[in-house]
Amino acid sequence: MPKLTPDDSAQQTLGEPAASAQWQYWIARVAPMLYVTTLTIALPKILTQSFVVSELASTREQKLQRQLRSISIKVLAHGETIGSGVLLHRHQQVYTVITNAHVIQASSAPFQLQTHDGQIYATALISPPAGQNRDLSILRFQTKRAYTVAKLAIASPKIGDRVWSSGFPLLSATAAEGKVASRQPSQADWGLQTVNGRVTQVLPIAISGGYSIGFDRGIRKGMSGGPMINQAGELVGINGVHANPLWETPEILEDGSTVGEALQEQINNSSWAIPIEFVRQSARL
Repeated sequence: MPKLTPDDSAQQTLGEPAASAQWQYWIARVAPMLYVTTLTIALPKILTQSFVVSELASTREQKLQRQLRSISIKVLAHGETIGSGVLLHRHQQVYTVITNAHVIQASSAPFQLQTHDGQIYATALISPPAGQNRDLSILRFQTKRAYTVAKLAIASPKIGDRVWSSGFPLLSATAAEGKVASRQPSQADWGLQTVNGRVTQVLPIAISGGYSIGFDRGIRKGMSGGPMINQAGELVGINGVHANPLWETPEILEDGSTVGEALQEQINNSSWAIPIEFVRQSARL
């Protein structure tokens, strides 16, 4: 076996610090350079992806806002706003609009409907199907103009689903300032308001009037009868009861049973909508 000479031993000893110095150099210089290079390549991609996601969300939100605007209807009586409605169906030149029955019952004929382009139409009230006691009323008007009608969802939303609602609050900023509102609405005072939130309740048995969808964002008085849509832009319900109303909230379910204390508290603290299944039945769609 060969023996190390003194020179060989010295060279080996001298080589160890050299190797250690190379590792220290790599850690001190090369590793940071690789880190910076990685960030230079990866960071723009991360920022670009975040920007794209943000842009997609913004685009979707704008699309849903346009959808709500196109299908929302202002319900009028004697030149004054009494509530909201939805462009539900079109057959040739006849449009079907749905609103809440309590919106119609709060005033008297003749009723009118205003579309998003400022046009105002005389309307006919259609009798509801026999045997139904839902808080829904059907109106119809005729025009040669082409309007977008709602896309009807197949089923109601589920708990946790995000929803968007719109309508026409009766207390406008103009009225709050003590000014007299015009009795002949125009396109300038369209006044549509939208809110979005999440579904918090889906009752297996509806509250009297057909309300079974509870959600966490409040609608205001005047938004009754307006649309509730899902993230696909489909109509899933009709607004009708806002949280903590001044009047008494429903205390009976559709099967005739009394609402329990816990459910009554949930009803008081949520806004409520009538599901699309009941809308289809009332409009015979």
